[in-house]
Amino acid sequence: MTRDDLRGIVEGISEEQLKKILDINSSDIGRAKQNLEELKKQLEVANEKTAELEKANLTLGESQCEADKMKEKIEELQKVIDQKEEAEKAENLKAELSRRFELAAGGTKFINEFTRSGIFEQFKTAVFDEKNAGRADSDVYCELVSGKENLFVPAEGVPKVVASTPGFGGSITDGDVREIMGLSRTV
Repeated sequence: MTRDDLRGIVEGISEEQLKKILDINSSDIGRAKQNLEELKKQLEVANEKTAELEKANLTLGESQCEADKMKEKIEELQKVIDQKEEAEKAENLKAELSRRFELAAGGTKFINEFTRSGIFEQFKTAVFDEKNAGRADSDVYCELVSGKENLFVPAEGVPKVVASTPGFGGSITDGDVREIMGLSRTV
């Protein structure tokens, strides 16, 4: 607002009145400019803080992503550790059961490994059966093998098996037949 603007609005205004109105107006404009500068500074500070927070948020997001990846790796490692522990426990249990089986068998010789493995599997099952709780391993073993034939090597040994088909490995002698029958080789 200028002096001429005021003279056009207010007729007969004195110079002193013009000066007071313009001083008041200038004072108001000065305060408004000062407030504007303060608001600009506050906006600038707020923008800087917003930028810092956005940067921190990105960093936090990246850290969260890395933490999630690390958590997955830790879970995978824990699974591997758990699997190894389970395998070790199973192996230790098998070794312990094998030891107990050998003690219960008392050094008897099975006719073959297939038979031994089968009786061992039955022994493992029987040991954990509730009906055998508190029973000695030797009692469980004896129950498994009692009354069954052809499990153990006979006192005279296992007969030597000879091919009996002519042309495929030789001929059978009377001694071979006697041995297969469990008799002595000589008459």
